[in-house]
Amino acid sequence: MNKNINVYNLQANISKILKEIEKGAVYEVRRYSKPVAVLLSYKNYRKLKGECQHCIQDLRKMLR
Repeated sequence: MNKNINVYNLQANISKILKEIEKGAVYEVRRYSKPVAVLLSYKNYRKLKGECQHCIQDLRKMLR
């Protein structure tokens, strides 16, 4: 489940937020109610990055 957080609250609670992210939480960072970033654990980032690379490889195979 994604959580929303504004920049001010992120700055005020960065240590707590990072601990939650390490445990698997995902935060959508908002500035003036507009999304500007997503914070997720490095493990989830690597997984996402790997899945995207796999998709790109599959697309390349399909185009051949």
